[in-house]
Amino acid sequence: MNKELEALERKLEIRNRELAEAHSHIAVLEEKLLKLKQYRRELKSLKEERRTLRKSPERRIGQVLLAPYRVLEKPVKTVWRKLHQQKPALGNSVAQSEYQQWFQHHRASTQELRRMRVEARAFVSQPLVSILTPVFDTPVSWLREAVDSVRAQVYENWELLLIDDGSTATNLLGALPALAARDRRIRLVRLESHQGISAALNKGLDVAEGQWLTFLDHDDVLEPDALFQNVRLIQENPGLDLIYSDEDKLTEAGFDSPILKPDWSPDFFLSCNYLCHMIFMRRDLVREVGGFQRQFDGSQDYDLLLRVSERTNRIHHIPRVLYHWRRSENSSASDVRQKPGQLEASWRAIEAHLKRRGEPAHVTVDWRTHAFCVRRELLEPRKISVIIPSSYGPDSLKEFVERLISKTSYPNYDIMIVQAGERDKVHEAGTDFRVLHFPDAANGSAAKNYAVAQTDSPWLLFLDDNLEPVDPDWLTIMGEHVQRPDVGAVGARLINPNGTIEHAGLVLGVNGIAQSAFHGFPAEHPGVNRQLRMTRNYSAVSSGCILIRREVFQKVGGFDKALPRRFADVDFSLKVRRAGYLIVYTPLAKLIGEPPVSETDVIGVEAIIRQRWSDVLERDPYYNPNLSRERADFSLGDN
Repeated sequence: MNKELEALERKLEIRNRELAEAHSHIAVLEEKLLKLKQYRRELKSLKEERRTLRKSPERRIGQVLLAPYRVLEKPVKTVWRKLHQQKPALGNSVAQSEYQQWFQHHRASTQELRRMRVEARAFVSQPLVSILTPVFDTPVSWLREAVDSVRAQVYENWELLLIDDGSTATNLLGALPALAARDRRIRLVRLESHQGISAALNKGLDVAEGQWLTFLDHDDVLEPDALFQNVRLIQENPGLDLIYSDEDKLTEAGFDSPILKPDWSPDFFLSCNYLCHMIFMRRDLVREVGGFQRQFDGSQDYDLLLRVSERTNRIHHIPRVLYHWRRSENSSASDVRQKPGQLEASWRAIEAHLKRRGEPAHVTVDWRTHAFCVRRELLEPRKISVIIPSSYGPDSLKEFVERLISKTSYPNYDIMIVQAGERDKVHEAGTDFRVLHFPDAANGSAAKNYAVAQTDSPWLLFLDDNLEPVDPDWLTIMGEHVQRPDVGAVGARLINPNGTIEHAGLVLGVNGIAQSAFHGFPAEHPGVNRQLRMTRNYSAVSSGCILIRREVFQKVGGFDKALPRRFADVDFSLKVRRAGYLIVYTPLAKLIGEPPVSETDVIGVEAIIRQRWSDVLERDPYYNPNLSRERADFSLGDN
């Protein structure tokens, strides 16, 4: 009964927190609404003043006096416009954005497409690819663009299934047979009535003849090498089950807003459907998991992908923009608020996924970003040894520990202070902590390893003595993740006193060995594609605040005491990854404190790390290779 009561109290705490965040979000919206009402009142007042001025005697006298001049005003303006109007240069009527220039440089050229077409015809395996495109009252010009993008594919063994979901638009109904007749590989499939996106996709799934499936929305566009890149990958990795690539938005001004994704990141995927477009899947696997579920219409693809991820981890990412998602007034590509039911459907899909996996959890929504956060039940609050290397004197140490305890609600932990130096530094342990003296400690790594050997707690938290929690449930949140068998270590969001990010996961191979993701960003900034505020996976996290299970720590051999602090952090995390575990970064566990002192004389150590971990430094799986290598801010790279 006590355990059940504790679980209910935690649920209540989580839901109260979610409610508080929702109220905060509503307060911001109400403030914006009040400003909007104020602007409307001011606009109404200005209009009244304008009407008053238009009726004034002074204006009427002025109109009489200016009448002779106004006779010539209109023809003079017309002539002036004709003389000074400049015709835009062909293909350069609008200045290209930075991304558009980047994309033009990186997309396949005409010459490369010709070479790809020849290469594709020589593939040993040339599977038929079924492209499923549900159609419902689509603007004909947009559907024609979508169909043309399929017909332009350099990989030629495909079929396009146009599935009419009971359209009523007369011009579309007349255009569909003509579009299907343009290529023998296009098939028109009709539903008797409008049944929704899942029903249309399932109809396509039933009649699809291809070994592989991909999906194209009726108003989107594929790159000419989209199918080629996927089929070429299958030649090299025939055991794959699911492939996804990068994408951007198609706007009136051209391509915009790229989504350059990491490799498979299961925690990130529970925060949002970052796979989205384009998806390449085995047809038989899709049928095995039951196809599309109508109750998740709006997020039917998210639900399907969650079920597929339960069956396979043979998932691969092509870091190349192959799909253009049209941004229109009614599209969720523009704003999730355009389709409010989509948010609820996604939320229900995640909860159903967790239930199938047997993970008791509650899914919350970050109302500022509309991303999701999974709060798992802490099945057993196992004892945590909080290990803190510190050089504080007795009084300062006591004050630090008191502040830490007052801001920690986790029920089962002890605090161990590790001090290098003579025994008279701290004469005796306080009632809430104990002190280990390690006079021969070469560095912090050696001190941490020594402390672990003096404890028997199943979970270990390493914490810098300059950090203090922001919210009391920080350690509980980290414990929710470390209890998972597939997770090896958990890192937190570390904030500088000036309100900027010090640490939010480490990106490898950037500006040397590693750099903190979004370093220097405002602490509550969403980051590129909302990633700063999402739980996700990284290759490494800082040991400034890291929670790990004892058996994992022992399995990887602890910290390498021959390495300076920041290199030891990277090395330790990568050993955990090599052992087959995930590294999780959670933005909900927040701590604040002064940044660590920069280390010097690290050139020789860099060479050791580069030799030891050359592959992952060259290609961090959780950081798209098209992003900047100079700064870990997830901006476009120069390569």
